[in-house]
This record gives sequence, C-alpha cells and structure tokens, in this order.
Amino acid sequence: MSRSHPMPYRILWTWDSWVCDPFIAESYVAEYRELIDFAARTGYNGIIIWGFVDARHGGIEAARQVAGYGLQQGVRILPGVGAGGYHGYSMTPGLPYHLEDLLREKPHLRAQIRGSHMVEDHAGCLYQPEFQEWLREGAEWLAATFPIGGVNIETNEMEWICDCPLASEATRREPNRLKYANSYSDLAIAVPIIFQETRRKHPDAWVTYATYEPAWFRRMEDAWLLKGIPREAIAQWNMELDCDASIPPPVPENISLIHSGGWSYHLDAFPPTWTFTQYRCFWPLLRQAHQFGANQRAMGVQGLVLGCVGSAAMPDNEVNYIAYLEFARDPDMDFETFAAEHLAPLYGEPAAPLMLRLMLAQEELHPKLAPVWSGWAWFLREGSPSRRLLAAEESVLKEWEDQLALARRAREAASPEGARRLDAVTQVLDEYLRIGRFSRTGAAAAMIQDQERLRNNPDEAGAASDQLVAELELLEDIYGPRRGSGQDSG
Repeated sequence: MSRSHPMPYRILWTWDSWVCDPFIAESYVAEYRELIDFAARTGYNGIIIWGFVDARHGGIEAARQVAGYGLQQGVRILPGVGAGGYHGYSMTPGLPYHLEDLLREKPHLRAQIRGSHMVEDHAGCLYQPEFQEWLREGAEWLAATFPIGGVNIETNEMEWICDCPLASEATRREPNRLKYANSYSDLAIAVPIIFQETRRKHPDAWVTYATYEPAWFRRMEDAWLLKGIPREAIAQWNMELDCDASIPPPVPENISLIHSGGWSYHLDAFPPTWTFTQYRCFWPLLRQAHQFGANQRAMGVQGLVLGCVGSAAMPDNEVNYIAYLEFARDPDMDFETFAAEHLAPLYGEPAAPLMLRLMLAQEELHPKLAPVWSGWAWFLREGSPSRRLLAAEESVLKEWEDQLALARRAREAASPEGARRLDAVTQVLDEYLRIGRFSRTGAAAAMIQDQERLRNNPDEAGAASDQLVAELELLEDIYGPRRGSGQDSG
C-alpha cells in the first residue's frame, strides 16, 4: 500500500507506443494493466494516455478495458484530447470524433496556421462555432463511452496555432499568442466546453489542460485569459526544472510537468511510432528528480506529471518514477536515505549502496554515449544511416566499463529480484559498450566517412547493418532489421 502524499495529483503522462506495441490490442491492454498496477502500488493516482482510442490496438473495446481496470485499481485514466490537433478524440480514421475525418468532410473548419497562413489538414479552427460544437459532442461521447477519470487537453501548438481572420481579435488581446507554443485564448475556448461535458457524466473528473511553456511567472501579461476557465480545471505547466516561488500561479489548481520522466523503452531499440523520445537505455535521474521535487514543493503546486513515461519494467524507469514521487514528498531526503528506503527493497540491502553509486554516476555518463549508440542502433534497425554515425570517446568507454563492472558487483550482492533487475541493466550497458567499442574501429571510421553514400545505397547499407548485428552479437529481436518501420510521428 502506498503512503499518503502532500500532492493530490500524481500523474504519469504517456503515448501508447512508449508503453506497448501500439499495433496489438493484447499488448495495449496488458502493458497498461501492468503500469496501472505499478502506479497503484507506488502512489501515482493518474495516467494520461495519448492514443487512448486507436483501431490499431483494439479500438473502443480495448480502451474501455484499460479505463475500467484503472477505475478498479484507483488509478484515473485521463485520455489525451486534441482540441484542434493531435487527431481529436480518437487516433484512427473511421472511429468516432477523429479530427481528420471531420476536416475531410468539412474543409472550411481547417486552421490557417501561423507564419505561412496555409490551411492545415490536421488542425481545426477553434474560432468557428461549428468546430466548437464538434468539440462538445466529442467530449460527450468520450465521457459516456468510457469510465474515465478525467482528460488531458491540448489545443493547437506551435505552428498549428490558427491565425485566420476569426482569430485576429484573440491575437490582438493576447500579446504572446503567436510567439509561444500555446495560446491561452485557445484554451479559454476549448477547456470550458470539454470541462462541462466531462463533468456532466463524471462529476469528480480531473480536467487537465496543457499550458506548455514558459511557466506562468514568465508570461503574466497573458495569464488573465485563464480566468475564463473553470476554477476546478487543472493547469498543466511544462515546468521542467524552471522555478520561481515568488509569483503565485494565476489559477487555483496547478500541476508541473517534466518531460524526462523515464526514457527507457522495453520492447525494442526504439518504439515503432513517436520515436523522438523513448529508446533502449539505462538512465536513472536521481539528481533531477530531487531538484524537481524540491522546486514543486517550494512553488506550492498541487501535483506533478512525469512526461515521456515508458514501462516500469525497465529498472531505470522504475526507480525514476519512485524518485520523483518520493523527493516531492520529502525534498529534504538525502540520497543515502533514498537508497536505504527505496533501493534496498528493490535490490536487497547489501546491493543498495552499490546501486546508488551506479545510478548517480550513470545520470551524468549516459548522455556522453547515447548519441553514439542512437546513430548506430538506428542504422542496425533501419539499414540506413538516417541518424548521424559517430565515434565514442575512449575516456567515456573506460568510464562505461567501470559502470558495467560495478553493476556486476551489485548483482552478486543483490536479492533474487534485484538480480533479475540487474540482468536487464547489465544487458543494456553491455550493448552500449559493444556498439561504442565498434564505433572506434577502422571499419566504423570508413562507414562514418561514407555515411552519405550508404544513405543513397540501401542494399549495401542493409547488408552491412545485418552483418554488424551478428558480429557484435547483439540481440536480434532488439537490433535486427525493421526496414521502414521507424517513424517520427504517430
């Protein structure tokens, strides 16, 4: 059983493909059930799911199972709602309230995006009453169809923000509307509509909405626009490690998001979609979790949101999620106390100090080798050097060898469950070291020199990548060919 926590909102923020195989319904349901169990066990009480309803992983029925299991376990499921972008209420054509279906049928509802002023096939104009009515109907459908615990609303962001003549008055009133990633005027239209319909069916629903960045204390000239949003709605700020405790938030309910919740993907080298975040790694973030927790308590926000969340089956994700929660509970806790209270139950008391050393060192070391691994791992999977091939620094590889040796020592001292976790850790560390060592060979230097030519000769590049997987004795199901599978969008 989890202990009480001073922050009422404790949320994990996910895209489906970071947690499961997004093309298999059984994987979607099973993996999210495991994440729900982890959340309930450790003290998280909400999970945001972007890609909640998707025909590729079971559509309405699978989504209903996930939401129902969350309700049963006391963990709220909050579907991501694209109020103008991100596919609307469902991810795939043919499902109810899929945004692109609407815009194909009624192209006059498309947004005229800022900068180019071109119409956008994937973004709707919030300033048209007909689009607002579609938002209302979609919210009513979502709330009536699924036992959800709330929603997570995003309006058009970045270049998708509508700059059509109907939005001109909003642009005049909001000084930074076309400057930052998000428009408060857009939120003031969308959030009340979705809030009303969601709360009509689920009176205690958490209606959260993304304000993006910067935080309120860097955008006070626009903050008055948020007063038009219901007071019970919850503003989600992309806070990262920014902090200013001297200026109170402009709305009553606030949660802070940090994107580096847990980077590690457990089913492959990279997810099949949304590949710009999750990847196979071991990257614990104890220092960052400590700083983030202290910042949120100082600012007095009501909750935390961990973004970029993958499966807690990966040992670094598991510890990161616990660390963010526990340092927000007690920002005065030191790392040795954290190890004794939270690493010892996972790895065994004798192994806990070794794991603390390993994790603190890895937090700073991992970014030094990750770009090297990423370029070569992508090449192995895709058979093309579409990400830059690099050579590792010898000093980094020496530090990495020390880390691998420390992980093996920890395994010898670990409990059976700790040894199981450390098998996963040492496997990943060893893979990175193999790829890093290869990157410094003459063969790798030639490929780095010729990567543009390899990019233009897919047969040669594919044969070279297949041979390299075997030579380095890497896991075929992780690093083997996935020709054409890599995507950088959902």
